[in-house]
This record gives sequence, structure tokens and C-alpha cells, in this order.
Amino acid sequence: MEYFRLDMRGVSYGGSDLGLDAKSEQRAKASRSNLPSPATYKVTLPKTYEKSRPKPYPVLLIIPADAGYGGVLGSLSGTDALCAMNDRSFHDTHDAIVCELGFNRPSWVADTSKTNHESFLLDVLLPRLTASYNCGRFSLIGYANGGFGALHLLMRHPEVFHRAAVCDAPVLGDFEGIATPWGVDAFEEDEEASLLKPPWRSFVETFPHNAMFAPYGPGTLASCPDVGAAMRANGGNPRLGLWTGADATWEMRALSEQLEQFDVPHAFSDAFEHQPGSWEGSWVGEAIEFLASDL
Repeated sequence: MEYFRLDMRGVSYGGSDLGLDAKSEQRAKASRSNLPSPATYKVTLPKTYEKSRPKPYPVLLIIPADAGYGGVLGSLSGTDALCAMNDRSFHDTHDAIVCELGFNRPSWVADTSKTNHESFLLDVLLPRLTASYNCGRFSLIGYANGGFGALHLLMRHPEVFHRAAVCDAPVLGDFEGIATPWGVDAFEEDEEASLLKPPWRSFVETFPHNAMFAPYGPGTLASCPDVGAAMRANGGNPRLGLWTGADATWEMRALSEQLEQFDVPHAFSDAFEHQPGSWEGSWVGEAIEFLASDL
């Protein structure tokens, strides 16, 4: 796998296989692809890490909201927030592997007309990670569109991921081509208002219509009996934690109500609803406690 870099030109992977009946030269040519490598990861290990330890280490996957690893223009990355800020040292305190993903564009961790982030994570990154490190159960954490990714990854793949902590995620979405309720078009007309424009313009680029959004919609997933059964199968401990934030408060509340309607266990907090989701937010401390209670 190619290492992540901002300039993705010339980086390729994948392709197709013409089968054993084709000549070797033809198969080699077809196996090449012009698609860029869309993601990679960086790992923080606990000081006591042992590759051959009989008991594998729990893994916390950080899903970023921005391209790359976050930390843009002096802001914190997820690894900073969990492993350095406020002396948290999540990796050492909880004897866990912390893995921060880095995508080539703001990600909803979906397979759509614009991205293949979900399949690349499942088919390339996680197998490579588990082959390289002594990995146990995988949990997820993220906010905004990264939180959306963490949420649907848990609900769509409950056999792969154990738990998720999600803050300020636009879970209801908009798939009419006009970015309401976040108002991209409306914000364009007012220069002052544009300064307050929420950061989810990438939604309508990733999900240009309903058919692409529907398989990832948390509301739809919550109504699926198999998803509900999987989410309840954890000895009474909720597998999902939700925190509202200033940009998606009503959506997170609506999702919590729907989860209750379909008897999907979850933790919910609106204590920080006036803070926009970020790695600097107060929700991170509570999310760490939630995840650490059952890694």
C-alpha cells in the first residue's frame, strides 16, 4: 500500500484480473489502476506493547473529519486529543493500540460515485493493520462526517467493529442536491454568513442522490432487525455512544429517539450541545470513558 501523501498523482492500486486464460502480460496490464490510494493510517502503541502477547490489544480507530490526519492550521488531530492532550495517554492508560486513519479527502467512509473509502478500509487497511500488529477488538471514534462514518461502520459491520463514540454527526443528511439544513447555497449569497458555513459541503458531493445515501443512513439501519439484534448482543452494555454538538443537535436527538423506538441500546448526552464537534471539545473526555469501559 502506498503511503499517504497530499499529492496523489502517480499512486495507484487495484485494477482487474482477466483470469487464468489470459496471457500474463495482459493480466499484469489489467491489474494496474489509475485510482489513487485513498487512505492510510498511523499507529500509536502502548509502552508495554508485545507483538507475541497471547491476549491481543484492543484497537481504537480514529475517523477524521478532514482530509489527512487532521491537525490542519494548528488544530488538533485525533491522536493529539487522545494520546497527548490533557495527559490522557489513552494508549498507555488503557493498554490499547490507537490508529488514526488519513483519507485523501473529507470522508464519510462510504463507497459512492466519488469515493471507495469503506471498501478500502475493510479490504486493505484493516487486513494490513491486523497482519502488522497484535490486534484485538476494533472500536471507533469520530465527529462530524467522521462521526457519521464511525456510526454507520458499526451498524453496517457489527461483526467487525465493537463500539463507537460519535459527536455532532449530520446523521439525517440531505440528498436533494441542495445542502439543507446546512445551507451551502444560502451561505454563498452572504459573505458574512459564509464565515459561519458548516463544514459539510462534501456531503452532496459524496451522496449526490438518495440511492447512494440510503444504505448508509443511520435511521434506515436502526430500523433493520438484524442490526438491532447485533447492537443488543453485548451483555447489556451499549455499543454506541452519541454526543450532540452545535452543528447537528436536532439530528442527533432525532436519531436517539429512533434508536429508542427500535430498542437499540445507546448512550446519549447533550451536555455539550453548544460546542461544535472537534477534537478540542469536552465530549472527548466522556467518549474516552465510554469506550474504555468496554474495550
